[in-house]
Amino acid sequence: MHLRTLPEDHRDAFRAMVDYAFRPAEGPDWDDRDRDWPDLFTAFGYYDTDADADAPTETLSPDDIVTVCGSYDFTARVRGDWHAMPGVSAVASPPEHRRRGTVGGMLDALLERYRAEGAAFSALWPFEYGFYRRFGWATGSNYATATLPPEELADVVPDPAGFFRTLDADEDLAAIRAVHEAWATEELAVRRTDGWWRERVFRGWKKDPYVYGWFDDEETLCGYLVYTVSEDGDDREMRVWECAYADEEARSHLLRFCRDHDSQVANVTFTSLPEWARPIDELPDPRAATLEVKPGPMVRIVDVEAALSSLSYERRDSVVLAVDDDRCAWNDGTFELRVDAAGARVNRVESETPDAELDVGALSQLAVGARDAAALERVGNLTVSDAPVRSTLDGLFPRERTFLREGF
Repeated sequence: MHLRTLPEDHRDAFRAMVDYAFRPAEGPDWDDRDRDWPDLFTAFGYYDTDADADAPTETLSPDDIVTVCGSYDFTARVRGDWHAMPGVSAVASPPEHRRRGTVGGMLDALLERYRAEGAAFSALWPFEYGFYRRFGWATGSNYATATLPPEELADVVPDPAGFFRTLDADEDLAAIRAVHEAWATEELAVRRTDGWWRERVFRGWKKDPYVYGWFDDEETLCGYLVYTVSEDGDDREMRVWECAYADEEARSHLLRFCRDHDSQVANVTFTSLPEWARPIDELPDPRAATLEVKPGPMVRIVDVEAALSSLSYERRDSVVLAVDDDRCAWNDGTFELRVDAAGARVNRVESETPDAELDVGALSQLAVGARDAAALERVGNLTVSDAPVRSTLDGLFPRERTFLREGF
């Protein structure tokens, strides 16, 4: 079997598999062929064929596709620096090809491809966490949703100031990006392209959102809201997909904007908040709001040596790690990480006794800052030889605030 970039004339087969996997209730005739591939996206097919892996694409048949996936060419922040972090998406296999190991084989081939292209990390949103955990991915960040009646914001919003207006993807993009970059400072934040803004922020799958901005008295854009309004019987809900602000003043006016929908909607739901957000704390009646924390996307180290040697470290130290990765042989083994004045170096070692043992999922969480050594050790995902090693790991891999907010 071979993983190949999907030829143009195989797109209908790809879409049919993805539609069946993720929208089966729409039936076989649901038509989304008028939508182009989104920005940064590459579609792949995993072909069951005797043809050579380098055979021309015209020799491939869509009937030979056993499973498909897509990949987004993301760049994300990891410990303060920007790194390639391709996002796996649209993993789908029709029922006649399931439980044959084809998805696992495709993911293995995709990781090999990422490694050859120089990507040291990857990410995905799972349909089931246990399924992808078997292939080495681990939760990289959580997210929260908060739902409250808009009138509950009355006591926490300021008097009117500045002004609001709808934003345009062409005219206002530079100003919107400046606000977003001041706001989305967490680790795992994705560097958005112009195409991503237009296709994934200003456009929705079934309906486009409203995008409003708040401008201060100097007519500078300081915050924006991306939201939709949905109906359920007689009730309407304002669903805020993004509430971005350059400062607290802008945030307060964005909340005022939500409050001013009290005559139109029964509830306002903020759908994508970092797990440490505590919006209920400032409400006069915190019980009027519902706050839920849910697991978010998963991350995986593609190449241990490349990943650990590319990170920035605040501490000079060394540690020997025994890594278990039963999907990627190049990651399975014992590695010495040494950080000194010359930077970070990682080497595979054979005779060293490891200071710590962990699988590639736990190492991925440690590397991006999603979990610290104590948390991993507590749940049995990390074994350390002694307390000084635990201190070394804390110094090299301190816990970070991770939040990958993009849906893909």
